[in-house]
Amino acid sequence: MSQQLWEREYVNRAISSSTNTRPSHGTAFFRRCLPRIAEVQGPPRLLDLGCGGGRNAPVLKETGLSYTGMDFAHRPLAKAAACEEGGSLRLVQGSMTGRLPFRSGAFRVATAFTSVENVVENAQLRGLGEEVRRVLCPGGLLYVYFMTPDDGYYKPLIHRGPDARSLTYDPVTELKQRVYHLDELSELFSPSFTLLDSHDFLFEDTRSNGTYLRHLAAGLWQSA
Repeated sequence: MSQQLWEREYVNRAISSSTNTRPSHGTAFFRRCLPRIAEVQGPPRLLDLGCGGGRNAPVLKETGLSYTGMDFAHRPLAKAAACEEGGSLRLVQGSMTGRLPFRSGAFRVATAFTSVENVVENAQLRGLGEEVRRVLCPGGLLYVYFMTPDDGYYKPLIHRGPDARSLTYDPVTELKQRVYHLDELSELFSPSFTLLDSHDFLFEDTRSNGTYLRHLAAGLWQSA
């Protein structure tokens, strides 16, 4: 994961997530999960991993939980801080591939909207699952919205790793990422998390001067 490339992306603005101010498609299913979130007993705080410019914060705050956003790069955090709600957002710079800079049991819910793609190694994703479980309260929830190998933009860019990972290289952004099937994520999050529910998203999106049929998915997991 290259911090320099993500800093540059928020200048070049090639990816829709760095240009849009509207909440992502994945927030629609998140709203359907609100009753389950309300059932969890724990600290009144939510952690948004890879929060970018904070575009999803207004929807995530519908939980009634205090919002903390974490991102690898400085520029997206500065964008989030400059938004209308910036004064009510706690923003932290940190990496998803190391120890999360939060105390154990600090959050009721963690979310990751199109950010696990930057965690490309199996061991790193297992480590992320263990770290998210650590910072969640008992029975806390993890919501992940992610790009799949059937995504219309990324499918032609996929090359298979020696261990069957779906790796991508985007020549526009120069970012190296990984796209996941739901069962891959569930296996890598196990035994830290158990899958409760999932949803698929199909929609058209304009990116890099082209229009593509996007295929993303979302899953809701509960800590073991």
